[in-house]
Amino acid sequence: MANLSVAAGDNGVAGTCTPAELLTQIDAITGSVSGGDLSSTETTAIRSSVAKSSFGYGAAVADSNVYSVTQGLRFAYAGVESDAAPGAITRT
Repeated sequence: MANLSVAAGDNGVAGTCTPAELLTQIDAITGSVSGGDLSSTETTAIRSSVAKSSFGYGAAVADSNVYSVTQGLRFAYAGVESDAAPGAITRT
């Protein structure tokens, strides 16, 4: 696990930041979901798309390159992975 939630009361939470810091964190994300080289040094939760279709409507289509960045994502427990599809993102 690369991006663990931290304790917040009786729950866990992913990283939080100011709106300006969030823009800086998003700018710091490198690579792509479809390239398999998405990378971040930040603690906000990265939720990547899992769409890996080979064909759509009879023709080849590109893998999805969609991801979202969520700050303060809450979980029932601390110490759980904050990123969706954690194998799709490298934490450096």
